Amino acid sequence: MTTIQLLQKSIDYIEENLKSELSLSELAEISGFSTFHFCRIFSNYVGMPVAAFITKRRLYHGIYEIQIGKKTIDIALLYGFNTYAGFFKAFKREFGCSPTKYLKLNTAKKPMAVNLIREAKIMLTQREIKQILSNWNLDSNLEIEDTFTLGGTAKSDSTWLINGKYIFKTGKNIAGLKTHIAISKELEKSGVLAATPIKTIEDEDFIIKDDKYFCLTNHIKGKFLTPEERYAENRIEIGEKYGEAIGNLHKILKKQDKNLEVNDNNLLKTVLGWALPQTKITMEQWGCPLPDRFYEDFTENFSKLYNELPRHIIHRDPNPSNIMFHNDEVSGFIDFEISERNVRIFDPCYCATGILAEATTIADRFEKWDEILKGIITGYDNICKLTEAEKLAIPYVIYSIQMIFIAWLDGKEELKNLAMQNRKMLIWIWENKDKCFESL
Repeated sequence: MTTIQLLQKSIDYIEENLKSELSLSELAEISGFSTFHFCRIFSNYVGMPVAAFITKRRLYHGIYEIQIGKKTIDIALLYGFNTYAGFFKAFKREFGCSPTKYLKLNTAKKPMAVNLIREAKIMLTQREIKQILSNWNLDSNLEIEDTFTLGGTAKSDSTWLINGKYIFKTGKNIAGLKTHIAISKELEKSGVLAATPIKTIEDEDFIIKDDKYFCLTNHIKGKFLTPEERYAENRIEIGEKYGEAIGNLHKILKKQDKNLEVNDNNLLKTVLGWALPQTKITMEQWGCPLPDRFYEDFTENFSKLYNELPRHIIHRDPNPSNIMFHNDEVSGFIDFEISERNVRIFDPCYCATGILAEATTIADRFEKWDEILKGIITGYDNICKLTEAEKLAIPYVIYSIQMIFIAWLDGKEELKNLAMQNRKMLIWIWENKDKCFESL
């Protein structure tokens, strides 16, 4: 048997006995190694010590059982924590928040058994990060922390915070990374904080290993707002800050429109040629069809307006988790990888739909969303004066964004909850279009 196959025997045993006391000696014996050798190769292959792995699995199983109705204190004791305080401390260290807050922001899924052969590449990430970071002039004592997306509800599998000062990122879209670097450098010249690259020892902006890039950038001071903060009493003011920040970003991007090489996208063609027909099929298959007049109104009116809409390089992904706040003001933007040339009104509309999508924990998010949308559009208009055609096109751009998401998510089983959420959003926006758009 291979080393991984031998380790898998111990991992399977751990999974079956999480509620029992586990010793290193018995786990080593199951794999056929000495205790010392077992601990060493376990850390090398799994990316963390045995004890840390056991604690992590207990926490994942524990939070799932708490979600389905079991008492927290009972679960803490059941999974080997002597007190609730011990469970709480371990949980917060792993997830960055209390169990109560975690369940407000997430749906805990039943943990799947770890298949080391299948997941070895993922489990080795921490070790690989340390190896790859040797290409930069950093302290030898590295602190690697997870980052989160979707309003803090999903752990990123491609981005990490290093020593509290840098962001380490990997991916395969090298062309997109080059776009991000070019834009972030121009923003920095204009006094706008963006994630600019830290040079490697060889004075490169990033390195390539196999088919992936690895890049280290500065960490923008601040944090993204939580859904609760976005929907607070001052939500219109918050919306205006988002809108004004996007407007100021666009003023810089417009000046660089001829200097930066990006993809040129036609939103109308994308929707009419792909997203709209796919959305129509998907909505009918799921038993939530929109009336024909929705598609007819969109096709007729957006087709008339589209050529009048100003266009230049845009962020393309200004979801609220990509916009950082510090001391109640926008401090900077992150992630320009998918920037493109498109209609400029796309960005403020995308930010608004992102705020609606990420607020699943807000009970009355739909009823309050029109105020946030109004704030974003007002703030953007304060900086980049909207044309009459743009004002009329706002509903159709928002419909476009939703149809693109619905079409893209179709058939992705692992994202079915997100897909359902976006279908519900489109129906609600259409049915409440007067409330949402009448004051814009």
